[in-house]
Amino acid sequence: MRSGQNIGRIKAAPNLVNICVDEIAQEEMKGRLYHCYKKEATNFKNVVELLDEMEKLYDKLHFPEASTKSRSFLREKAPQQRETIPKAVEPKTVLEQKGTKGTFLVCVQYRQNATWQGEIVLMESEESQAEKICTYYEQLAESYIISGKYEKGEVYIDEALKYAEKYNLEYKKARCYFLRAEINMNKEEFATAQQLLMSANVIFIKNNKYEEIIKSFLNLAKITLKLKAYHSASSYLKQADKVYTDNNIGNDFLLGEIYYNMAKVLFTIEQTEEARKYTNLAKNKFNEIQNKEQYASSLISLSDEYNKKDDSVNAIKYSTKALEVYKEIEKSSTISNIENTLGKLFYNFNEIDEAFKHFELSKEIRLRNNDSELVDTLINLCKNYIKIKDLFKCKETLEELDLRLDRNNIKSIIEVNLLKHRILTIEEKTEEAKDILVSTYNMAKEFNLNEEASNLAIAIAKFYLDKREDDLAKKYLDEGVEIFKKMGKLQN
Repeated sequence: MRSGQNIGRIKAAPNLVNICVDEIAQEEMKGRLYHCYKKEATNFKNVVELLDEMEKLYDKLHFPEASTKSRSFLREKAPQQRETIPKAVEPKTVLEQKGTKGTFLVCVQYRQNATWQGEIVLMESEESQAEKICTYYEQLAESYIISGKYEKGEVYIDEALKYAEKYNLEYKKARCYFLRAEINMNKEEFATAQQLLMSANVIFIKNNKYEEIIKSFLNLAKITLKLKAYHSASSYLKQADKVYTDNNIGNDFLLGEIYYNMAKVLFTIEQTEEARKYTNLAKNKFNEIQNKEQYASSLISLSDEYNKKDDSVNAIKYSTKALEVYKEIEKSSTISNIENTLGKLFYNFNEIDEAFKHFELSKEIRLRNNDSELVDTLINLCKNYIKIKDLFKCKETLEELDLRLDRNNIKSIIEVNLLKHRILTIEEKTEEAKDILVSTYNMAKEFNLNEEASNLAIAIAKFYLDKREDDLAKKYLDEGVEIFKKMGKLQN
């Protein structure tokens, strides 16, 4: 048989059977067999019994027909005389059944040459489902712990623990102990928290869950530091550092936490020079993490080094971590783009307060990521300030823009100059406003930015028309029209 892809077809098959495996002992499996032609389960103690029950069902259904049959002196009924066996239950009821160790949907399509051909789909076991339920409750508990709602957190830990104990999910039990210890730590119930963390860590160590081992040692260090047991705190931190180093964890935030807490311990016991060393290590590590581009780049370098040493496990681990960081940067970038675009939309709808909210969010994300697109958001903020005539704020933002402008980005420089022109116009400094337009027009022509140049020429022409200086107005209008023709936007 082969693993099936078309699960819909299998579920609709008249001879569908659901095999629920509840126990596997001495290479034999025991469980229950379900099909649509019997309400109760058919129990089996081994594979031979299972196959025998399935063969009986297929013979009874005459589907699929066997190409080899036992010889018999009795005449068989003709196909048209065969009675139709009514279904006792709907397929939905059959599909709902689950085995403790595993569940298989089987659809046999042919019985030829004493072999069966068909499809098998492995469904989730009860244990697998229980594990997912535990994870769901753990995540809810963790969210409530972070937000300081400890009672609600405890409710979900209890729910997760119920499933973990029923299905003997050892690692999930340890996770529950760890989360409950975090609640106890926050309530300053340190003795209980210590006991839970030690119980959890025994399981984490047994299952080689290295990150959780480090986190447990870190929390034990924080507790003993609070209790002024400085040598115990130092010991836990050294164990955390060793696990991190021995297993190439690749989670720099954890390492930064180890360094930071070690610095606190050493400072308290007046080992000043060592404390300074760890303070700098922590600072550098957190700086690396904040500069995500640099952090991702360093992870890629590490991956390359491991690859050169033919250490594919660590090479893959660090390249995967780098990819995660790059995805995080990309995700932030996408969000900042969306917020910036929303701001523009609300600006166009004349909903200025709403536009400000989105531009500020975009600015915050782009500042955090040192994103070059920050200039675009600052330009949009300036336009917003001009719209509400807040020239003081607009000038402040323009100063920030001047510091961040890439001098090679001529289009952005032109946009900033146009903002300055608008401010000068509002302030009725007409000559200065005109000078900015002319110098910006010359810049656009120099760098062959035809669209910008043509629009600027028309704006200068309008300025001179308002001043009734017709000759200069005509000069710039003609130049603007000529540029439009070159661009193919106007016919001769």
